[in-house]
Amino acid sequence: MISSSVGFSAPNRAAPAGARGPLVDPRTLTMVIVFVVLAIVFNIASGDLFLTPRNLSLLLRQASIVALVAAGVSILMIMGEIDLSIGSAVYLCGVLAAALQHSLGWDILPTVVATIVLGIVLGLWQGFWVVTIGVPSFIVTLAGLLAFRGIGFYATDAATIAPVSEDYSALSEAFLPIPATLVLLLVGLVAAGAYILRRHRLLEQRLGSGRRLQLGIQLFALLATAAFLAWIFSGFRGLPAALLWVAVIGVLLWVLMTKTVFGRNAYLTGSNREASVLAGIPLSRQLYLGFLLMGALYGIAGTLVTARLGASTPTTGMYMELDAIAGAVIGGTALKGGIGTIPGAIVGAILLTTIDNGMSLLNISSFLQLVIKGLVLLFALAFDAYMTKRQGRA
Repeated sequence: MISSSVGFSAPNRAAPAGARGPLVDPRTLTMVIVFVVLAIVFNIASGDLFLTPRNLSLLLRQASIVALVAAGVSILMIMGEIDLSIGSAVYLCGVLAAALQHSLGWDILPTVVATIVLGIVLGLWQGFWVVTIGVPSFIVTLAGLLAFRGIGFYATDAATIAPVSEDYSALSEAFLPIPATLVLLLVGLVAAGAYILRRHRLLEQRLGSGRRLQLGIQLFALLATAAFLAWIFSGFRGLPAALLWVAVIGVLLWVLMTKTVFGRNAYLTGSNREASVLAGIPLSRQLYLGFLLMGALYGIAGTLVTARLGASTPTTGMYMELDAIAGAVIGGTALKGGIGTIPGAIVGAILLTTIDNGMSLLNISSFLQLVIKGLVLLFALAFDAYMTKRQGRA
């Protein structure tokens, strides 16, 4: 379920009777192996500091904001577009949130709503130039990267706006009590297990029997994941509130991309834009909705990053667009469009944050960390190119 991206490139292609797919998707297997290897290496090198409930809980909280924007940019990438303005847009939304909290004393709900509205406006502004005017999204969002941060600098004189209220900070920094966390994990386990069983029955009807081993592997992976998360959250304060945002929004975006007309059209638009137009897909509306969703995530990420820092700082969101795009690519989203999943992008962002966390525990120079992250992005793109060629030959 985490990264079944290959299948989305041709969602309506029927497999012959008796066909058998791989037991585990190659991208999913690769991410799992990389995470296990990194966890072992970092844990040994850090003197058993990495694999502790406290560190892993804080790691997941740290990954939450990047995971949200990675999920959003993966939708644009699936449709064959890109967004380089993420960090600057999140910063500008954070400036508004901090100003409303600190300078005007707004309550939490109006602040969050206003921040999301600003993000939607920024997304639609970029969508206008891409869809209506016809400027490539690379150029439009590159301009946004410069302009949005410049607007924030001009409005604040590049100063920090602080503090925000403690209740507002709790949007990101609070923890769900451990009993409630365990109940929530149990509900998620049951729901995911029911989905896997239902999907297995549908595949058996279409492809025939003999897929019990694959079902067993999937259920075992689900149980192992739930047990691992229960160990983390029960060992340190419960579920981080920021991760709850990721879970809710991630499920909503996953449903949008897999169960709705918008999602099906998004994959077709990215796979073959000319064919999508001939098929009658309203391309302009499709792309506008993609940028609108990205804009809403600007606002949510701006809300959470301001709550986490307790302030808006001039460096907020720096390089966030690179982390988001790298996370999406690591999670199986193809730059050429038409391939990708929301869970894959989120897991890719968590994997990238794992590298950040491990390097910080080892006291690696921040300058070298940039070099290593650049190499990770390069290798992720190389792997994406390899998988694309392999699928083409197949």
